[in-house]
Amino acid sequence: MKHPDSSLFPAFAAVAALLLTAAAISASIIYVYRSDNTVKEISVSEIATPKAELYKDSFERSGSFTTPYGTFTPIESVLDINEYMTKNPVVLTEKETLPYICGEQGDPDEIRKTIKELSDGICSEAHTDSEKAEAIAMWAGLNVAYDFDAAKETGDLSVTSLEAILTNNFRTTCGGFANLYSALCSAQGIQVLNMKGGTSSDGYTRAQLESAPANHEWNGVKLDGIWYYTDCTWISDLSFSDGALSGGTEIMPFYALFSFGEMSVEHRIDRCEYRNYGFENVK
Repeated sequence: MKHPDSSLFPAFAAVAALLLTAAAISASIIYVYRSDNTVKEISVSEIATPKAELYKDSFERSGSFTTPYGTFTPIESVLDINEYMTKNPVVLTEKETLPYICGEQGDPDEIRKTIKELSDGICSEAHTDSEKAEAIAMWAGLNVAYDFDAAKETGDLSVTSLEAILTNNFRTTCGGFANLYSALCSAQGIQVLNMKGGTSSDGYTRAQLESAPANHEWNGVKLDGIWYYTDCTWISDLSFSDGALSGGTEIMPFYALFSFGEMSVEHRIDRCEYRNYGFENVK
C-alpha cells in the first residue's frame, strides 16, 4: 500500500492543537465517558485510582480472577508463558522502531512532536504515572475506532503505524491501538511493552486459550515496580465499517490497567517488544 503523503503532516499538528485547546477549556477533565447515549465528563479524581495499591505482586497467580465476563482460573501454562514473556521482551532499537512510526516517505520527527503534544494534552491533569497510563488508555478507548474495512484487507503497518493512525482520523486495528498507546505512554517516560498473541475471542473459549491463534495486540505497563496490562481495543466499542462510524456507548474501563492474573484469563503472550520511539530529544 502506498505510504501517506508527507504533505498531510500539518494536519497532524492541527489535530493535536484541537485536542490541546479542548483540554485548556476544561482543564480538569481528562476524558468523556459515554453511557446509554449520554455524555458524562469524568476527572482524574473520579476514576484514575492508583491501581498499584491493589496488586502487590506483578505475577500473582493464585486462585481465580474476575473479568467483565465472570470469574475464571487461568491455565497454568499460559501463566508461565505470560510471566516469561513480560520479563524477557525483545528490545528494539530506535532504528528498528522507525517503521512503527512512519513509512520511508514520512517525517518521524514531525510525528514524534505531534504524539508528544497529544500525550501532554491527555495527561495535563494527571500527576502520577498511574493516572497518566489510565488516562491515555481511556482516551484511546474513547477516541480510536477499530477499522473493520481496513482489517478485511490488511493489518500491517500501512494501517497500524503512528503515521497511518494520524492520517486516517484515528481509525486502525488492534496493532494500531497498542502501538499508539505505547507511543503515548513512552512520550511521558512510562515503561511500556507491546504484546502479541492469542485471546479468548473469535470462537475460542478461555479453556482453549493455549491453542487460540495469535491475532491480537495489547500492552504491558510498569507502574511503581508492578506490571499491569492494558487492552485499548477491548476498552473501545467505536468501529468503522462499510464507511460509517458507530458505537461509543459501551466502553469497558476494566481493560485499562488490569492485573497479570486477570490478563492471563483471556490473553496469551507470544511476543513481547519494547519499542524505542525516540522521544528523548523531542521538545
